[in-house]
Amino acid sequence: MALSMGAMKLPEKSEEFVFCNKKLKDYPKDFPKSFPALLIGKLATDKNEEGRGAASILLDFAVKKAISIRAEIGCTYLLAHAYNKEKVISWYKKKGFYTYIADLAGRETIQMHFEL
Repeated sequence: MALSMGAMKLPEKSEEFVFCNKKLKDYPKDFPKSFPALLIGKLATDKNEEGRGAASILLDFAVKKAISIRAEIGCTYLLAHAYNKEKVISWYKKKGFYTYIADLAGRETIQMHFEL
């Protein structure tokens, strides 16, 4: 797993998207459309180790690290680009991640976000 700086691009048409406990439609029209975020890269475990909890340990570490440095680096989100497989997406959702992408067809990965 690797952590790096990235950006959370807010959806353009999703007025129901919640940012800092407030719906996007309630912000001014000139509100920025992207924000600094910490990006999880290459979160994976060996096929022989699947189901043993290693990915959860890595993700928990990433969340704790992001929370501990969020003020220093100015990030509001932790991002992951999950493979477009129901099993993977539901795993991230169980861990508190969300996606605003409704149409998953034809996508290799789905941006998942965790608000810090």
